[in-house]
Formats: sequence, C-alpha cells, structure tokens
Amino acid sequence: MYRYDNLFKSSIIFLIALQVAFYFFGQLRPSIIYDYLDFFPFTIVPIVIYIYFLRKNIESTFSRALSIYTIMILILFPVGHLLKFNWLTTYTINPSYENLDLQNSENYIVSIDIDGSVILDTFEGEGYKVDIINKPGEIGYPETIETLIGDPRALIFREIDTDKLFQIKGWDLQLGNENLWKLDLISFDSDISLDDISLSGSEIVGTGEIYLGPNLKAEEIKLNGNYKVIVSNELPIVVIGDAVVPTNWINATIGYLNQIESNYELQVKIVNGSEVEFINEN
Repeated sequence: MYRYDNLFKSSIIFLIALQVAFYFFGQLRPSIIYDYLDFFPFTIVPIVIYIYFLRKNIESTFSRALSIYTIMILILFPVGHLLKFNWLTTYTINPSYENLDLQNSENYIVSIDIDGSVILDTFEGEGYKVDIINKPGEIGYPETIETLIGDPRALIFREIDTDKLFQIKGWDLQLGNENLWKLDLISFDSDISLDDISLSGSEIVGTGEIYLGPNLKAEEIKLNGNYKVIVSNELPIVVIGDAVVPTNWINATIGYLNQIESNYELQVKIVNGSEVEFINEN
C-alpha cells in the first residue's frame, strides 16, 4: 500500500503544479482561488486534513480515500473553470451581454481602447454580442455606452472596475452583419475577422492578426501597428504604404495589388512606422 500512497502524493503535487503552470502559460485565471475558497468545506478542509496526515505519517484507509478525493477536486475545479461552469464563484456573475435591437437604418462606430486583446467576429443579424476572453490578464470586464444621437452613433466599450484575480486577457466581440459599422480599435495581440461585414472608413491600431474575407464590404481600412493580415483570394485589394506582401502581388503606381484581373474593392492604408505582413489565404 506504501506504493499507492506515494502515487497519490505525487499525483496531488503534479496537479497543483499543473494548475500553476496553466496560469503562467496564460490559460487558467487566478480567480480559481476564489472558487476553492468559496467551497472550502469541500476543498480547503479536506486538503488541510490530508496534509496533516502526511506530516504525521498516518497511513490508513481514510487517508487514502481522502487523497483520492483531493485528486478529484484538483481535477474538477480547473476543468470547470476552463469550461466556465456557472456554479463556480468565478462565473456566478455572467460578464457576457448583448444588444440585438440596433437599427440597420443607422450607422454605428465601435470604439475600443484597451491594453488587452480583442477577438472580433460577426454573426447573422443586427446588434452586437460581448463576452470575455476567458484567460488571465490585466483587463476588467466590459461595459458599453451607447449614444442615441449622431451619425454614426457611438458604441463605446470600456473597462469596469474588476477584482484583480477576476481580470481577463480581453474581450470577445461579435457584430451583426446587417448593420453598417465603423471601427475605431486600439488593442494588442488581437484576432480580428472581417468577413460578412459592412464597414465605413475604419482604423485599427495595435498588434495581432486580421482576416480579410471574401464577403467583406468596405472601401478603406487604416492599419497602424504590427499585424499579420490574411487576405482571401476572392477579395481584390490594394495596399498603400510600406508593407510586406507576397511575391505574386503587383507593385503598381497606386500601391500593391493582389489581383490584376479585377478592380480592387478595398484600400488598406498602412501608417508610417507600422510593420504589416500580408499573406494569401491558403
């Protein structure tokens, strides 16, 4: 039985070390500490008793059952945390929200200025949906301020005060494909998918990856920062400014063209000092 006791002990140490590693690799939010504390009669107390048994070298059927229980807890809580189980303290308050009542007769400008990341995509319909990027970071939960007048009407996304252990990597934003949007984004290490969306003149500042899809409807996008841009083979564009482009693109008078048999539908302007690489979609 001594061999099993050592195996249980090694498994518990490994699971604790794994959770610490998941945090440092940017996968597990430190708010899991609150999850353990909130359920302390079922988490902290059994672990303390188990540690006491270890220190006293007490080996019994009960101590082995307690070690198995501890292993199950150390597996259940991080898995539940990563999958956003709503019974955990971390997700008792749901930070996601939406407004699906925006009118397609109005134009809207989306304004975001954060030191974290933004995942941006689209969905079928009107309005917007907001969620968090469920990874550790230094960004607070989002809220939206909507203006009722102006053209375009403003949607200002900003941080609210959030406990440090609850802070996140950034926000996950989806925009309805039946509205006309103007983007005014500042974010870092972001993943922005522009497909099946209508845009007026937009500016994107920061770092990350951008996808320009075949269903993108836009006349001009300005990029300022360090980006990798993947361009659909079905979308003719012209890149104006200093950028790295594929060798099969044409260096014309106006800029770099990805297609010569079609008139360009989109201008991408690169701000001086930016580092932007364009890649053909595979």
